Amino acid sequence: MPDTGPIFFTLALFAAGGILVGAAGSRLGAPMLLIFLMAGMLAGREGPGGIEFDQSTLAYYLGCAAIAVILFEGGLRTKPRILKQGLRPGVMLAVPGTVLTAFIVAPVAMWLFDMNFVSALLLGAIVSSTDAAAVFALAASGIKLPEKVVSTLEVESGFNDPIAIILVIGLVETLAGQPLQSWQWIVQPLYMLGAGAVVGYGVGVLSADLFKHVKLPVGLKAILTLALGLLAFGLADLLGGSGFLAIYLTGVTLAWRAPVVAEDAAPGVDGLAWLAQTGLFLMLGLYVTPSHIAVVALPAAITAIALFALARPAASFLLLLPFKFSTPEKAFIAWTGLRGATPVFLGILPLLGGAPNASLYISVALAVVLVSLVVQGWTAPLVARQLHLCETTAPPDRGEVFSRLGSMSVVLLAGVWFAVANSPVRNIFMQPETSSELIAMVDATEMMSGGEENLIATFPADFSDLSISQRQPVYADVVAIAMAQVNREVMQERDELIAMLNREQAGEDLSLEEQTRRDILARKYKGRYGEPEDLLARINQIPPSLAISQSVLATGWGGADGLMQRNAIFGGRAGASYDTIVDAARDYATLLNSHSVFADFRAQRANATESAGELISGEALSAHVGGYISGNADEYISAINDLIRSNDLGRYDTAAKTTS
Repeated sequence: MPDTGPIFFTLALFAAGGILVGAAGSRLGAPMLLIFLMAGMLAGREGPGGIEFDQSTLAYYLGCAAIAVILFEGGLRTKPRILKQGLRPGVMLAVPGTVLTAFIVAPVAMWLFDMNFVSALLLGAIVSSTDAAAVFALAASGIKLPEKVVSTLEVESGFNDPIAIILVIGLVETLAGQPLQSWQWIVQPLYMLGAGAVVGYGVGVLSADLFKHVKLPVGLKAILTLALGLLAFGLADLLGGSGFLAIYLTGVTLAWRAPVVAEDAAPGVDGLAWLAQTGLFLMLGLYVTPSHIAVVALPAAITAIALFALARPAASFLLLLPFKFSTPEKAFIAWTGLRGATPVFLGILPLLGGAPNASLYISVALAVVLVSLVVQGWTAPLVARQLHLCETTAPPDRGEVFSRLGSMSVVLLAGVWFAVANSPVRNIFMQPETSSELIAMVDATEMMSGGEENLIATFPADFSDLSISQRQPVYADVVAIAMAQVNREVMQERDELIAMLNREQAGEDLSLEEQTRRDILARKYKGRYGEPEDLLARINQIPPSLAISQSVLATGWGGADGLMQRNAIFGGRAGASYDTIVDAARDYATLLNSHSVFADFRAQRANATESAGELISGEALSAHVGGYISGNADEYISAINDLIRSNDLGRYDTAAKTTS
């Protein structure tokens, strides 16, 4: 039976510890969300927790879900009079304000990061959106502000996500080589807003009518209301609209048409929203790489200062001119355009969309969020009192001022950290239709030194019909060719890393792009950015003879069903399926080069007598690959060596040495 105790104990410890530490930190004015972000960093792969979390797609989905819950809770507790007060100025800040902010930040980013204008505008769009979690947390923190100020901030944070998202998606597609047409820049945002508004209002009305006929306990009311909100989110997204706007308006409409239901459901939904907020920041903390503070700390901090000291005030004062806000109220709105999880969430989109140098965006987004939470979030109560916007006009206590500013300074000195992810490698493949065609085209001794045009995509459908004696030579050749391609890719990465390390040892500074690339390698191989020797030990070749023998043991010289159906030449961990044989070989190489089970394998390879970069024989390393085997590891290692010797698989290692 699986041992679930450690998992639940660890999760409960982090949850309870984070809340208690957050409560203690609030005495110093620390935003609780910042506490959870830092807790996630401590729990992450470079902190004491050592948890590895590098899944960009999963982070994107979890981020969507968390922000949706946060927006729904904010809409559910928005009173009609508050919405009426904040709708027009909030939408003004959310729509033209988001675009204006992005365009003001772009020239600063061009100068700081040496970007072209489109890339800089993408960065500006990513950090332009105020964050609902941070704003709602500020509103619930006990600061008593004028209703129209609070309502404006909340409406803005509920409406600006669709604009930021369409800007980011459009710019990512432009950088990836698929630019939007000029009309799409106008029509798509309008459609997203319109579809999201219609779906949100419609589901809200239907939900209010539903509760007139359904009697439920208070706890179930909270669950059902949230489920209906998520239904609106999903429906709007299916129709191409803004799910975030839809779920926010569903909450608002439900609170307007069924206030008793909203009041009953609010405590339960509030708890779920806090879980979503804290969980989201904890997850983002796990996702980042703290050791990379030096990469973007200074330019990102300047970007953040330009954002909340230049772009935000300019947009706020200009766009709020038609509305009856006092100067102190405008100043507070300008100061509290808090950034939180949303910019980091948006920073994942360039990674998923294949934009060039995509990892830089999430790095800067995280840095800007940290500066915003520390500087703006920490000082918001002080600014509110200084501007005489709180219920009391008494000046802030001097001890509180020094406590907040002192604590803020300590956190700022701790640094700004960022994270990146990996990018795929593309190849061109041959696809033989018959085994005869495959046998005719394969000659590993020549093809192992070739390029992408010599790669085999899959085995033909009739390959398993051949006898073992017929399959043996061609199977070994195909696996050797795949491993040769993977080894070429690995050695290119190793050469990149060595060149960067040599420059550092010579006293030269690496560019931001080079440091970002080094971080990508550290993430891919689950190494540490700041430990180059360990990273070098991970990025190295796999002997073809070792790969072939392990593949033979997994597939019986290519006779297994998994090979024919899923290209699983190494058995396919947990039923894994691969598009090509080379993809399976990449997964195999990454496993040996990154998994903790194969630490001895990597240590032996690094300590071998061959000079750096040369290939070690499979027999010399075979004794160190048994740790992943659930059965008798000694028998498995003996079988590997027998295959290498009896089939002269060492010749592939020799061929690899002569062509490297």
